[in-house]
Amino acid sequence: MKSRTDYAEIIAKTNYTELSKKLDELAKQEPPSQRKSAADAIAPVADKLRELHAKGWSFEKLAESMKEMGCPVKASALREQLGKAARKTKPRSKAAARNA
Repeated sequence: MKSRTDYAEIIAKTNYTELSKKLDELAKQEPPSQRKSAADAIAPVADKLRELHAKGWSFEKLAESMKEMGCPVKASALREQLGKAARKTKPRSKAAARNA
């Protein structure tokens, strides 16, 4: 079993002057970049992808085309991301909600 952290000991050992200086230095810098996701890769062309899917193109074929152009996104990621956007913009009817 792990022993409890002794914060009194940590407080006694911590050089708060140096810690404060280090935090001030960090405040002057840009934070590390956030990890990008499939949603970030899809966002610039999401409207076109949604339009093509509405015309009958499968997510698999759209993902294959994106991969050929150097943007390897899985069909499941397209389905998930484009579906989220559609759900946000188009409320479901009461009948569809009852049948779900």
